[in-house]
Amino acid sequence: MARGDWGWSEDWADRLLALADERASPARVSSQERTLWTIETASGSRQARVPAAGLRGGPPVVGDWVVTVSGDTESDPWLICGVLPRRSKFSRQVAGPRVDEQVIAANVDRVWIVHGLDVELNPRRLERYLAVAWESGAQPEIVLSKADIAVDLDEARGVAADSAFGVPIWVVSVTGASGCQDLADSLVAGTTIALLGPSGVGKSSLVNRLAGSEVLEVGEVRSGDKKGRHTTSRRELVRLAGGALLLDTPGMRELRLWEVEAGLVGAFPEIEELASDCHFRDCGHRSEPGCAVLAAVKSGSISRARLDSYMKLQAEAEYQRRKSDPRAQSEAKAEIRSIMKICRRHPKH
Repeated sequence: MARGDWGWSEDWADRLLALADERASPARVSSQERTLWTIETASGSRQARVPAAGLRGGPPVVGDWVVTVSGDTESDPWLICGVLPRRSKFSRQVAGPRVDEQVIAANVDRVWIVHGLDVELNPRRLERYLAVAWESGAQPEIVLSKADIAVDLDEARGVAADSAFGVPIWVVSVTGASGCQDLADSLVAGTTIALLGPSGVGKSSLVNRLAGSEVLEVGEVRSGDKKGRHTTSRRELVRLAGGALLLDTPGMRELRLWEVEAGLVGAFPEIEELASDCHFRDCGHRSEPGCAVLAAVKSGSISRARLDSYMKLQAEAEYQRRKSDPRAQSEAKAEIRSIMKICRRHPKH
């Protein structure tokens, strides 16, 4: 299968020139299993590994275009010796106490944020996913799955529209004809779409429906809380007959923010636009006089819940930045010392 079937283009060929040597050839990572990667080469799928010393910038992820060297024999794994500069990447903070970036997927063109309609729509979860998706550089879209068992479809669509300004919203059901054909018609050969969302929302079922066969294992959903059992345990790139590429991801119990400065602009465009009209340039939108955002909340054009969500994500992103950036950490400590000094000089305050 040609590399073009996996999204290769002249743009990627230009990026390759700066990294490749005479023996190297490009390939795309389609899945990962511990320390082995499956790559799609001009001669088909191959197993690959990275050097023992690792790669500059970290290991490759599913969706990456990598520079590879074939093994000495047919049975030997290929060697990944470099990763081409990413066009987009979806990141979160790694789970656990460690402060580090975890890249979930790379070189994605569209992000489908999947939410099952068998449970009440959670607008705050949608806003969190949207902020991270906008930050990635891909085009986010909302996919409301399980439309056949939705309690109130119109209400769910309205809640999604209020949380996703200008973002396409698809309503689908894999057990019926609802929406799936429209979604399939929107697919373009060579483009990569990542499916994101917690377990049990129907990501793998949607991939199987669009693929026309059971290419991914599907698990049952618990009847109590409607959560899945994490049947999908790895990220995998699936090529459809029409040439589009779907990247299924395991359900995430927790989506910790990494960097979302640009993502907040995309997820909350009306708040960011109003903020430029505030009296103070560094307005915190809490109680400052002349705050255009608070005025919009008072008039009802922006909901208090949406502003609270924006401020929560903003505070979380700032806290994360201070933990990961030594300069930001130093500036925060200096600010605290300055405040404490003022308090000692003016006890009554």
